[in-house]
Amino acid sequence: MNQNILHTIFFDKNNHWDQLSKRFKLKIRPVVFKEVEKFRYCGDISKGFRLYVCEGCHAAKKVPIRCKGKFCPTCSVGESERWSEIVSQDMFHTTHRH
Repeated sequence: MNQNILHTIFFDKNNHWDQLSKRFKLKIRPVVFKEVEKFRYCGDISKGFRLYVCEGCHAAKKVPIRCKGKFCPTCSVGESERWSEIVSQDMFHTTHRH
């Protein structure tokens, strides 16, 4: 699995997230635990994948299932772009002056 820098910081050999969550367990909101746990296994083939097979040459490709979480830098980019598109359509189309 190709890890991004945030995944490396949280889940490296020092287990920074596990240490932090044990130390500040009562101060961390449950939604944060939920999002970080989704992020932990994002893109892990062992947690699930889609199998695509070419009908011509029968080559198979496994594509890991993503977490689609707010915290994951890989998954949240698409959500942020969709949100900004929706917001830009709701804005008034006028010239603005500061």
